[in-house]
Amino acid sequence: MKLVTYSLDGEVALGVALLERVIDLRRLYQAVRNDCGDIDALAAVSRRNHPDMHDLLNGGEKLVAAAQRALAFIPDNGHIANAMGVLSHSLADVEILPPVPRPGKIIAVGLNYRSHLAELGEPIPQYPILFTKVTTSLIGHGKPIVLPRVSQQVDFEGELAVVIGRRGKEISQQDALAYVAGYTCANDVSAHDIEFRTSQWTSGKMLDTFCPLGPALVTRDDVPDPGCLRLTTTVNGRTVQDACTSDMVFPVHFLISYISSLATLEPGDVILTGTPAGIGCNRDPQVFLQAGDQVSVRIEGIGTLTNPVEAESRS
Repeated sequence: MKLVTYSLDGEVALGVALLERVIDLRRLYQAVRNDCGDIDALAAVSRRNHPDMHDLLNGGEKLVAAAQRALAFIPDNGHIANAMGVLSHSLADVEILPPVPRPGKIIAVGLNYRSHLAELGEPIPQYPILFTKVTTSLIGHGKPIVLPRVSQQVDFEGELAVVIGRRGKEISQQDALAYVAGYTCANDVSAHDIEFRTSQWTSGKMLDTFCPLGPALVTRDDVPDPGCLRLTTTVNGRTVQDACTSDMVFPVHFLISYISSLATLEPGDVILTGTPAGIGCNRDPQVFLQAGDQVSVRIEGIGTLTNPVEAESRS
């Protein structure tokens, strides 16, 4: 199931992307509630005027499963299927927002692909290298990455993002994937000339628009093995990164376990799992993002996140 947060006529809503449409989950819940008796878990959410991803994730796996049952009910119910024009919108008519618009934490991992370490000539780290990004860096699919006037070295970094679905502390590696709500695409946009002013990277990672995320949160059941996904990044249609998540030094289950040993993970938290080889600063000659570029991060089975690039306004 591909969950999306979207905006239409100024109203933010929660939906499911299906074919080329997005189904409004609140309206769907209300439509099937009287006919499908096993989705009582949806009642509270369907009464909310504007349920969001946090409402769904905080409701736990029972609520996500109820949404899946509601979707499965459509083909067997003629009047619901006929009403899909009311229950859904064309994806082309809505604004896609980050799947989780207000994550409590965005925790990113650096130097987590062997190919990336090899191109840098760096040794394999003993522990995951962690830093944070801030919520004001979040943008959704189709929104512009803005090149700040304070940097001349803005780079792309395609990544797999993990969205946490259950609260947990000191989670075992064996149980870690059970705490995942789903996965999405991310671009850890970085201003390297700012990033390397100090030994701490965060200053070059936290700028506005520097965390494109989306387009959809693909639920865990549709991604049986996050360690076997092809990730590609293109700039203006040219492939600049091409790797498999099996190349990670620290796989998803290890990262969740390790991070939860340091901080409590909560529903909606986002973990960016690192980028493979091929980023612009490691090329010869170096290639940095320019106004007019278009960057796409595609992950097998999850989707494609595309963002144009524009210069910061001087107003």
